[in-house]
Amino acid sequence: MRLVYGSIRGFSDTTRIFEILIKNKVEMFYLSRSQYKKFKPYMNEGLVVHFTCKDEATIQSGYKVYEVMNFVKMMRHLPRKTIIYYDFSTIKQGVKKILNRDGYRLFLDLEFTMPPHGYIHGGGFVSEIIQYGLYLEDSDGNVITTDWGMIRPKYQMGINSRTVEFLKTTETKIKNAPTCYKFYNKLKDILSLYQPTIYVWGRNDIMMLDAFYQINKLKPLAERKKFVNLMQIIKNYYGIKTDIGLFNAYELFHTKSKTEQDHNALNDSIATADVFHLFQEELNQMVE
Repeated sequence: MRLVYGSIRGFSDTTRIFEILIKNKVEMFYLSRSQYKKFKPYMNEGLVVHFTCKDEATIQSGYKVYEVMNFVKMMRHLPRKTIIYYDFSTIKQGVKKILNRDGYRLFLDLEFTMPPHGYIHGGGFVSEIIQYGLYLEDSDGNVITTDWGMIRPKYQMGINSRTVEFLKTTETKIKNAPTCYKFYNKLKDILSLYQPTIYVWGRNDIMMLDAFYQINKLKPLAERKKFVNLMQIIKNYYGIKTDIGLFNAYELFHTKSKTEQDHNALNDSIATADVFHLFQEELNQMVE
């Protein structure tokens, strides 16, 4: 990874390539589509940029270019003032504020029914929450309570060999699982008593919880603002373009997970808490 600082001399909307004069040599850099979409309004001649890029050059549109990884700062010097358009340090402070906020933290993981093998799209399958894991801690990281359980699905199509194999369970256990109300009431009690911030890994758990309320005609228990998608925050912070598997996230902090991934909702909720603390520790150790 290479750190670059300079003033943009030219930018092409067609190729998403811009050039900077560095030590009397013009070098070219390349934006991904997502970066272009995000920063297009600012990418004009005279913009001062500070960013990281890949060490190895590639060929894009016939030019030798270095792919931009992450912007640190964007600004423009005017006669009487400097306008700052983007400052990663401000974003970092915002992330630290979220992760260090006072209050209880609930790490939630949900597993869902899967369509049967050979399923053809449009065949009536509805994915449902079938297993939950809850890991509640206080502001200091002390464990308050944990809970795990199965939920009997409303739609029978979800009870199939594919779901059974993925969760390493049996159809009998699924059919004899408690109804939706055990999980609903447990979650309701925790949210009412502790008012925690709810951390999940990815958007799916939030979306499936919304679907859970609708399918079972239950009143939603928490507003969206109570949820934090930890994966998205880490992606944004490190400039990662693709989704990160929960257990792959440990590699970002140069450590290994304590357990192997087994698609057990409680173990995954504990792993989410573990990654949270690794990320929090790294943020708090950084020198401003």
